[in-house]
Amino acid sequence: MSREIVEYDDRWVVKPLRGQVAEHFMWQVDAVEMYFSSGFRLVVGCGAELSLRNISSDAPERHPVTYWPQSEVEEILSSEVLSPVFFKTGSMRVAFRNGWILLVADGAPDVDVSMYSDRGLLWTRSGLIEQPEYPVIMIDPWTGNQISGPPWPPKPDDLDINYDSDDINQ
Repeated sequence: MSREIVEYDDRWVVKPLRGQVAEHFMWQVDAVEMYFSSGFRLVVGCGAELSLRNISSDAPERHPVTYWPQSEVEEILSSEVLSPVFFKTGSMRVAFRNGWILLVADGAPDVDVSMYSDRGLLWTRSGLIEQPEYPVIMIDPWTGNQISGPPWPPKPDDLDINYDSDDINQ
């Protein structure tokens, strides 16, 4: 199991969750908790959605987890995790081997979602929590190479540069 969390400009891929299977579920009034054998716990509000092989927001088979009986949701979510993606906008997309995708859209701010490791909180809709257990590896989106230092900030849009000037300090 890889212990790295891969960071891109807009998301984190929690590689330690790949290949894991939810072994136990706890249903709350407004959330479902998924417990994994590796110690991870994913808590999603009942407004989280499931969709079969389609991430489109208007997919006809995309419904809140409360659309199905709890036993059916547990069966769907008891498949191996293939792609655990947590976005910097606060949304989440976890794809399973059986083709189902668990989604929390950034357009649904009232739906809670959080990820825990066996040592505590790892991610919330506000972002990744600093912790020493899982190193974060930054990846350049253009090359796919690891970034070893902090990335250069983008040029500000309002920067007034006179390209015709000989003054290097201007």
